[in-house]
Amino acid sequence: MFRHDNSLHQDIRRRLLGGCLGLMLILTLTSLTPTATADVIDRAYAAAHRAEMRGDIETADQLYRDVLRKAPNHEASYRALLRLHDGRKLPVESEALRATLEVLPSGFRKHETRRFIVLSNTNSTWTQSQAERLEQTYHQFTRYCRRAGLRPLPLRHKLVCVLFDDRASYQHFARTHDDVTTQWIAGYYSPTNDRVVFYNVQSNPSVVEARDRLAEMEREIADVDRDVRNASRRGKQSEAEQLRSLRDQYRDHVERESSRVDAFASRVSVSTTTHEATHMLLFHTRVQTPFVQYPLWICEGLATNFETQDSNQAFGPSYDFSPRRHEFITMLEHDELLPLRELVTIGDLPGDNDDMARVLYHQSYALVHWMCRFRKAELRRYLELMCEQPEGAVHAREHIQIFEKAFGPISNLERSWLRYENQQMTVYASE
Repeated sequence: MFRHDNSLHQDIRRRLLGGCLGLMLILTLTSLTPTATADVIDRAYAAAHRAEMRGDIETADQLYRDVLRKAPNHEASYRALLRLHDGRKLPVESEALRATLEVLPSGFRKHETRRFIVLSNTNSTWTQSQAERLEQTYHQFTRYCRRAGLRPLPLRHKLVCVLFDDRASYQHFARTHDDVTTQWIAGYYSPTNDRVVFYNVQSNPSVVEARDRLAEMEREIADVDRDVRNASRRGKQSEAEQLRSLRDQYRDHVERESSRVDAFASRVSVSTTTHEATHMLLFHTRVQTPFVQYPLWICEGLATNFETQDSNQAFGPSYDFSPRRHEFITMLEHDELLPLRELVTIGDLPGDNDDMARVLYHQSYALVHWMCRFRKAELRRYLELMCEQPEGAVHAREHIQIFEKAFGPISNLERSWLRYENQQMTVYASE
């Protein structure tokens, strides 16, 4: 899940224009309006190239990116950016890091990886695991982009991740500093503040309740074990054997339930991390632009396709994520899917509409998964068209026009997709 702010482009422009970049840079950035002419773009590219030649990498980087913002297919700027970052160590300092450090409470430690800065007040084991998952997501994301023919831009700096040890502190931070009020999510991406934020799933109410029940059962096992010893001391061997059998059954049950709780917590933690990191990477690399409001189907469809239960193995749109797949099949069987013409126009969800969120997330997962396999070129074209849109909100009518420009008539694509999914149901049922 990520929160899309329609005013985000204004905040990012403010950041780009901040600092001592020089009068030439400011004038060039300001001149690149949504209707920038080829001549203006050529002059901006020339200014970027001059900055690169004199070794002003920061200025060159921002100018090349601004050219690509207005002309996403400007090949020379794209190649220049790749050249600038070839072998370059990512900067640690960023506006996102400074702003996050200003609002974090005390007690957070900094953990640095090749591409991420993790700020954590939780245990070192989970912190290290999360850092590894972030790097693994980056690897699988870039792997997918290469195979899909996408052109992600290099990262501008190390990306910011915040880890909270307890859920209450996480929710307070989310509500106060990122305007995120959804209660059920274990993490989110804030494009406005340029960070991903998570809490340790061990403090999830469901996990805490399950752990409390297991602790109570452990105490009951200890009581039965004491009764076994007492029966043995009194010479009541038959009673002791019966109690041992009961104790062993309890113990086996507790071990099975403990494994289930561990698996649940791990799945939520891993899948949430890869999902939110994918949102961050899509926008940072400009596969999606933060200056245009996207429909949710493409944002959540791409992010859910990077969910996994084991980030140590390959994951992404080439691999099915069984929890999403099984839920989608259930919805397909019960005729719960949204008409595709409606799905592709939804830009936001009411905060209390859990049923709509369930359908949108799972249906978008299955649709994008199919597109990545059977409509790869069209999906790439759709992402390119969205990056070319004027900044700001996109009307529902325009969403349909953009979709059909990339994929053809919605009704035709919907029939092809659902025919495939209905054929596959028999395959999944036999597994």
